Amino acid sequence: MFPAVAALSLLTLTACGGEDATPAAATPTTAATSAATPALASPAVDPVSDKEVCEKAQKTSTEMTQAILKAAATEGEASTNATKALLTQMTKDLAETAASGSPDSEAVTALTAVNAEIVKASTAADPLTAMDNPASEKAGKDFNAACKKAGVEVNF
Repeated sequence: MFPAVAALSLLTLTACGGEDATPAAATPTTAATSAATPALASPAVDPVSDKEVCEKAQKTSTEMTQAILKAAATEGEASTNATKALLTQMTKDLAETAASGSPDSEAVTALTAVNAEIVKASTAADPLTAMDNPASEKAGKDFNAACKKAGVEVNF
């Protein structure tokens, strides 16, 4: 359980902190992305700005991280199942956020990559450990950079 708690603590720090830390998400593989990432619908209205995409994604991340921390406080299969369910909900929320932005924006592209990594983790036997990988780190850094350009400090 300790590695999972450590990974979750790391996820919490990266989702809520302002300093650089190992991020919780990363670049997807093409096969995993097309099969597992919720499809992004074309916005029916004008897309929101990258700033709004970044702010909403950070809010979702913070809220879900808090819920995952509570779920991780329990031991065993119940904790793993709750974490998987929360990560699945997070991917849905982040997909909606990405869909609200311009499909060709840097922030939306980076958020889609972050979300693909969370999708992979949500289906892994140990979702928290699965999020600790170089692809997740790269996707998080890319999203952080895109949001910084939009004037928003996030930490994924």
